[in-house]
Amino acid sequence: MTLEIRYKDLAARIAVFDTPHGTVETPTIMPVVNPVHQSLSISELRAAGASMLITNSYLLWKNRREEVLEKGVHKLLGFDGPIMTDSGAYQLMEYGDIEVTSDEITAFQKAIGVDIGVILDIPGLGPPEELRENVLETYRRAKSLDRGDTMWAGPIQGGNDMKLRKLACKKMSSLNFDTYAIGTVVPLLNTYDFTTNIDIIAACKQSLPLNVPVHHFGAGHPMFFAFAVAMGVDLFDSAAYSLFAKKGKYLTVSGTLSKEDLHYLPCSCPVCSKKSVRELTERDLALHNLYVTFDEIRRIKQRIREGTLWELLEERSRAHPALLLAFKRMAKHMKFLESVDPVMKKRFMYLSKRSAFRPEVYRHNHLNMDSKKFVDAFPFKRVPMEIIEAYPYGQRVVPDEETIKQELSDHDIINGLGEYYFGVKGLFKKIRIAKSRKTGRIRRIYNGNTLLATLSPSSYSLIPHAIARDIHAKTPKWRVVMNDDSVPFIREGKNAFAKFVLECDPDIRAGMEVLLVDAKGALIGNGTASLSAREMLEFDRGVAVNTRKN
Repeated sequence: MTLEIRYKDLAARIAVFDTPHGTVETPTIMPVVNPVHQSLSISELRAAGASMLITNSYLLWKNRREEVLEKGVHKLLGFDGPIMTDSGAYQLMEYGDIEVTSDEITAFQKAIGVDIGVILDIPGLGPPEELRENVLETYRRAKSLDRGDTMWAGPIQGGNDMKLRKLACKKMSSLNFDTYAIGTVVPLLNTYDFTTNIDIIAACKQSLPLNVPVHHFGAGHPMFFAFAVAMGVDLFDSAAYSLFAKKGKYLTVSGTLSKEDLHYLPCSCPVCSKKSVRELTERDLALHNLYVTFDEIRRIKQRIREGTLWELLEERSRAHPALLLAFKRMAKHMKFLESVDPVMKKRFMYLSKRSAFRPEVYRHNHLNMDSKKFVDAFPFKRVPMEIIEAYPYGQRVVPDEETIKQELSDHDIINGLGEYYFGVKGLFKKIRIAKSRKTGRIRRIYNGNTLLATLSPSSYSLIPHAIARDIHAKTPKWRVVMNDDSVPFIREGKNAFAKFVLECDPDIRAGMEVLLVDAKGALIGNGTASLSAREMLEFDRGVAVNTRKN
């Protein structure tokens, strides 16, 4: 199973992967279906937004073994979409022992036709020596797995020890699983220890391949979704919608409310729009909880599409002190976030002092560029005047901030942009500039009648046309090396696909203008990167560079 990324923001991605029972778009959540007593019908799960389910293979094995072996898990549940199964590890953690071996439960999962199975890993939060042995034993079980035609998730254990988490990632990723599942996070979530969860996700994402989905086992409360997705989680599973309902709890993105404390229903889902607080049954609560869960997933996806996921995190961080701590902890992992975050977005909104910890500010703090004049553009210090209209400086939305007046010549500006984007000083020599009649800003740069470059009206990014040849001649950077099979297509202006990328500049980020070259280094085209450097090298699906026809 490999992902194809469609949209990115921070470490989050809207992506797709294929299973025997259909294509899944991430991020998404798999409602947990209890095979013994299910609180909601499959049609209700579908109506709320479920495109993939998860159920417990151990409970099936223990309670409905003959029936599911005869029918298969899809017919038994009445669901024709992708189904994942857990192995009984949660019961092992809760009760200390279960009545089935790892080989037996994996063979059972294959026999009932699951799309994605899970080996019987060993979860828990114990002393270091015990955690290490659990990691190694889980690896031994994974190594001996008879996979058949089933897709498998590699569980990542290690408790709160980040070194053990990284060891688990190294061991499991060597076996090339179809997805990886971060386990033993529920005890942390139950105690609102979101900061440790952030650390665990960061440790795993930096140690696992980027081209497969990452599953956050048991993280089913919507209040943490945005933070987990921003750190790179693709899949969630949730029994929370039902478990909380049994306790009379009403889920919101800001936290959990008791039914007895409700006077109004702050929701417009099919349940809350038709019933009063007094009329809510346990089933109603479960259905509401499921709707609010998928509502948050859709909201997060919309924010990824817009490039405003950070702004959503700022909003969510004000709902609970533990979320604010988690948001602050993300700054510890900014080097990783910057490496996968797109460099171009529509705007930079300053909402609080946490906005000064965005990846854009991290990049700016590492900017090394000469200038005729430096200015401060809050929250950025010492911004070269030549690039003051480029993203993120010219797209800032800051309270009470005065517009900075450009004081340099057009020639200085475009050469400053050339250095900013490509690291080449004095890129433009003899030029003719065409400006927008509406805004008066630079739009096109010519040499005679030859179009050298254009400037994006929104981000003021420098888009090479004929000047790409000069950039290629003057710097070895910003290059994506393509294999020979793809060269003729790229020369025709076709997009460059990740599976044909041989090498690339490690400093490339999604949204950058890059040069496409063949294996000998000859320029064959240029375009906008849709993936980061590491993603280009690890992915074998999807577009790496949107090629521009010059």
